[in-house]
Amino acid sequence: MVTDTVLTDRYQIEELLSQKAGRRTFLAKDLQSQVPVIIKLLQFRDGFEWDDLKLFEREAATLKNLDHPEIPRYLDYFEVDEIDTPGFALVQSYIEAPSLATLVARGRKFSETEIIELADRLLDLLTYLHQQHPPVIHRDIKPSNILLGNRSGNSIGDVYLVDFGSVQTVSKKEEGSITIVGSYGYIPLEQFGGQTTTASDLYSLRMTLIYLLTGTHPAELPQVDGRVKFNAEINKRFERWLEKMTHPHLDKRFDSAKVAQLALKSEDGSYGDFERLKPAHTQIRLYRDRNRLQITWHQTLPMFTTESFLSLLIVVGIIFIICSSIQPLIRYVFSILLVLVFFVRRFYLSQKETYHLIVDDRHIYKLKDRRQRHKPIPINHFFPETYHRRFDDRDVYHKLKDRRQRQEPIKLSEHSRSQIEILAYNPGYTFDKCLDTNGQLIQGSTITIPPKLHLYCGNFEYSFPAHSSSTKFSQAELWWLGQELSDFLNLELQVIYPTPKVPLVSTCGGGC
Repeated sequence: MVTDTVLTDRYQIEELLSQKAGRRTFLAKDLQSQVPVIIKLLQFRDGFEWDDLKLFEREAATLKNLDHPEIPRYLDYFEVDEIDTPGFALVQSYIEAPSLATLVARGRKFSETEIIELADRLLDLLTYLHQQHPPVIHRDIKPSNILLGNRSGNSIGDVYLVDFGSVQTVSKKEEGSITIVGSYGYIPLEQFGGQTTTASDLYSLRMTLIYLLTGTHPAELPQVDGRVKFNAEINKRFERWLEKMTHPHLDKRFDSAKVAQLALKSEDGSYGDFERLKPAHTQIRLYRDRNRLQITWHQTLPMFTTESFLSLLIVVGIIFIICSSIQPLIRYVFSILLVLVFFVRRFYLSQKETYHLIVDDRHIYKLKDRRQRHKPIPINHFFPETYHRRFDDRDVYHKLKDRRQRQEPIKLSEHSRSQIEILAYNPGYTFDKCLDTNGQLIQGSTITIPPKLHLYCGNFEYSFPAHSSSTKFSQAELWWLGQELSDFLNLELQVIYPTPKVPLVSTCGGGC
C-alpha cells in the first residue's frame, strides 16, 4: 500500500509509522473531517494465523467499549479488499505526542518526582481498565506505548496509553490467555506461560519506570531470585514500592492498580503490604519499608490495679495520721479532694499511653510513649544505641540521652531479630461449659478468650494486646497485623486454639 492510497473513499494514507509480521500502522487523513487518524492494518499474508485476527478483533472491540481521554478513540473498522493488501483495518484517533522511548532516545532524563507522577497517572489509567467488566489487561505496557504531551511547568504533561493490540479481557483474575504476547524484558514470568492477570500490567509498569530511572533495557539488568536488580539514587520507600510491583509471586504483588496507587501516594509511609486486610476504622498505624516495620497503637491500662489500690490505702492512712488534729469536717473534705486527685491522675494516665513495636533488620523493640501519644514515631526516630556512634564524650552522651529519654519513648524491651521463633495468632472464642475426658462437667459458666497475636523470642513474649492491658484488638486487626509480620519476617503465621484455663478447685483432679 502506497502513500495517497484512499481506503473506502474516506481515509487517505500519508505515512507508514511501523510494521511487523502481518501488521502495519499508518498515519492517514479522514477526508470527511480533515483530521489525522491512525489506521492499523492486519494483512492476510504468508505467516498469517487466526490468533492474529482474534487479537485484532479483540483490540477493535475493546477500544469501541472504552471512553477515556488518555486512550485512543475507536473510529471505524472495515474489511480491506485491495489486491495487494487484503485484510482488516482499524481506525482510531491520532494523538500527536512522542513516546517515552523517543524522548529517552533524544536524551531526556526524568527526575524521581516526574517518574512518580508518571506512575500515578498510569495507575489511574490501569484502574480504569481493570475496573471494566470484564477487566481489560493491556499486556504490553512499555516506553514505546506510552506517549507524553503538553509538558508545562513542573507537570509531566498529558499521559497516553496506546497500542491495545495485545489486550486481554478476562472475567476472573485466575483466568488467563493462552497466547504469549508482550515485549521481552517488560512482561512477567506468568505471561510466558500464557497466563495474565491485572497484576501483570503492574509488573510491566514497574519495568518501564526502571527503564526511565536507569536508561537500561530491563532485559539487560541482572536478576537475583527472579527479581531485577538496579542501581539508582531514589527514595527507599519508592524503591520498595517498585520491588513489590514486580515480586516473582503474583500473590505478593499489589492486588490492584488502585491499591498500588494508594501505597504510592501514602505521604507518611503508613502503608503495608496487606492493606486490603486493614479494617476501615482501626486506630492502629503501620509503617513499613524494606528493612523496618513499625506498629503503633494506643493502649489503655487498667485504672484499678493491686498496686494502685495499696497506694490509695497508704495515701488515706497518711492523711488521717497527719490531719488527726484538724477538725473532722475539714479532714474529710481534704481527704476526699486528695482521693479525687488520685483517681483523676490514674484515669489520665490510663488514657495516655501509646506503644510502638519496631522490627528492623537486626532487632525487635517495644517502646512506650506518653508525651507523643497522638503522634506515631517516625521510623528512624528513637534508638538509644545510636548516641554512642554520634558522640565520643561520655558526659555529653549521658546528658543528651537523659534529655531525650524525658521527651522520647521509653524502650521497654529489646531482642535480636534472630531470636524470633514463633508468630502465633489466636482468633479467640467462647466456651459455654468445660468437660473433662470422661465428659463430666468441670465448669458451667461462660469462658471467653479474646483474640491475641504473639511473637515469641525464646522465653520472652510480645503480645497484642499486652496481658496487662484492657485494650481489645479485633480479630480483623490482629489478622492484618499477623499477615504483615509474617511477610516481613518471612515467618509462618501459626493459628492456635489453646485450651482455656479453669480454676483448679472446679476440677476433679483427674480422679473422676
